[in-house]
Amino acid sequence: MHGPDTRASLIEQLADSNCQPAWDEFVRLYQPAIYRVACNRGLQHADAEDLTQDVLTQIGCKVKDFDVSGSGSFRGWLGKITRDMLVDGLRRRQRAVDVASGDSGVRGQLAELPSRDETGTLIQIEVRREQLMSACERIRFQFSEPVWLSFWLTAIEQQSIAKVAEQLNRSEGSVRVARCRVMNRLKEEVRNNDSSASL
Repeated sequence: MHGPDTRASLIEQLADSNCQPAWDEFVRLYQPAIYRVACNRGLQHADAEDLTQDVLTQIGCKVKDFDVSGSGSFRGWLGKITRDMLVDGLRRRQRAVDVASGDSGVRGQLAELPSRDETGTLIQIEVRREQLMSACERIRFQFSEPVWLSFWLTAIEQQSIAKVAEQLNRSEGSVRVARCRVMNRLKEEVRNNDSSASL
């Protein structure tokens, strides 16, 4: 399932620093994604939080320069900024570690960093995860607890249908049907949420 990309209208609103609703939406969508990418690249919690705030600040300074009608994607641009700031942060840490102890652990992290394209892909995956979780929150109330759990435990937590059926005291067929009902509604919610042009 593909989530909606960043709307051109949202990106344009971000250029106006006084447009708090646009910034709230942007931070809600991208902050967890940037944080998870930083953790995925080996940063500890506090460092990952610092990097996330630095990236968001950098986006705030540079978003007015992003051309929504250009050929590059916003997520690719965000991925490049994230990767560049991650590399800069690791290089600063490496210099500090080299001076203090000569440890080469950070040097290994630098060597293992993915390319800009890979970082952009990680950002896309994490943003889609956030979009999926947000869509789940919006539709959750539309289903009974057994129906929702049938979907959640099999589709999100990847438990077997047989195990979930036993756990919920339902037939395997009813678990399959419930999962399909929720997934169909979830796809519809994602499509409806993507009514604007995307980048």
